[in-house]
Amino acid sequence: MEKFEKYHPIMTPHFTFDWLTTARLNHSTELMRQVTEQPELTTAHAAEQISQLMLKVMRNQELTWGIFKRPDKNLVGLASLTNLQISTKTADLHLYLTADTTSAELEEVLTRLVTFVFAELEFNEAVLVSNQMTQPSQTLLNQLGFSLREQDHNWVIDRAVSLKTSL
Repeated sequence: MEKFEKYHPIMTPHFTFDWLTTARLNHSTELMRQVTEQPELTTAHAAEQISQLMLKVMRNQELTWGIFKRPDKNLVGLASLTNLQISTKTADLHLYLTADTTSAELEEVLTRLVTFVFAELEFNEAVLVSNQMTQPSQTLLNQLGFSLREQDHNWVIDRAVSLKTSL
C-alpha cells in the first residue's frame, strides 16, 4: 500500500483536504474543541493531539485531513479514515464539518472521500461513523448509496461491482 503521507492535498471544486498542520493553530484548536467536545481544550493540548494524528498518518495507521474551503483557505472541517482493515478492505470514515456547511458542500466532500476510499485505496466498504457535529440527511446518504446499519446507527457504503462480459 502507498504511504499515506502522499495523499495530501486532495482537491474538490470548492475544498482542499490537506495536512491539519497547515491551518493556523488557533483555528485548529477551535475545530478540535468542537470535534472532541472539549470546550476547555488548550492550544498546547490541541497541538499535541494534532501531532499525534499526523504521526498516525506517517505510520500508515490512519489518514486525517483538515478540510479547507477555497479560495480563502478557511479551515471548515476534519476528515479521518480510521480502523483500516487491509485484509477485508474496509475503513471507518469520520467527518466533522462546521455548522454553516451547506447540503451541496457536504455532498461534495462525502463524494470525494468515498471516491478516494474506493478508487485510491481500493477498499470495498466504508462506514460513515455517526457523530454529534456532522449529521448528513438520510436523503443525501441514500442518494449517495449509503445504507443505515441498524446495530450501531452508522451508514455503510459498498463498492459497486461491475461484471465484465465476453459477449
